[in-house]
Amino acid sequence: MEKDIARVIISEEKIRSKLIELSKKLLCDYQDKDWTIIAILTGSLVFLTDLIRQIPVPIRLDTIDVATYGESTSPMGESKIIRHFKIDIKDKHVLVVDDIIDTGSTLKKVLEDIKSYQPRTLKTCVLLNRLGRRQFHIQPDYCCFTIGNEFVVGYGLDYNNKYRNLPFIGTLKDECYRREGVLV
Repeated sequence: MEKDIARVIISEEKIRSKLIELSKKLLCDYQDKDWTIIAILTGSLVFLTDLIRQIPVPIRLDTIDVATYGESTSPMGESKIIRHFKIDIKDKHVLVVDDIIDTGSTLKKVLEDIKSYQPRTLKTCVLLNRLGRRQFHIQPDYCCFTIGNEFVVGYGLDYNNKYRNLPFIGTLKDECYRREGVLV
């Protein structure tokens, strides 16, 4: 799998360091608050897991499943919620966790949906912020890294549901896309 990587963009060590920094900020901002994390599946799972291990206070946790990319390197268009979260968030402090904000379509759709459940506060936290393709004016409240327009995999992010289990974030060699019949 690592032979398919053209370049490591963010190392495992940098990710680990940023998670510790982020968790300290979250603990400060959510101190003495009853807070809920809602993670957007599936890409955020690795980020979410490592992040909540750094948070030594009770949190409530649920997930929401949203389709965005399919088998492409570009978003499919409008995001579609496939499965909603199950817990009650009315009057709760809610933090939405996602792997990457790209066009903003997914986060826009999820935030609109969650607002209808009347949380007390609603904030967003992303591992990666890609500004170049933004179509909606959405800025995450918490962000670990800002990246360029290259398509990235690893640390939960995938191409065609592969490479999520890499411990770093990197770009694929062009031959990987040709092998799958996709031109980049």
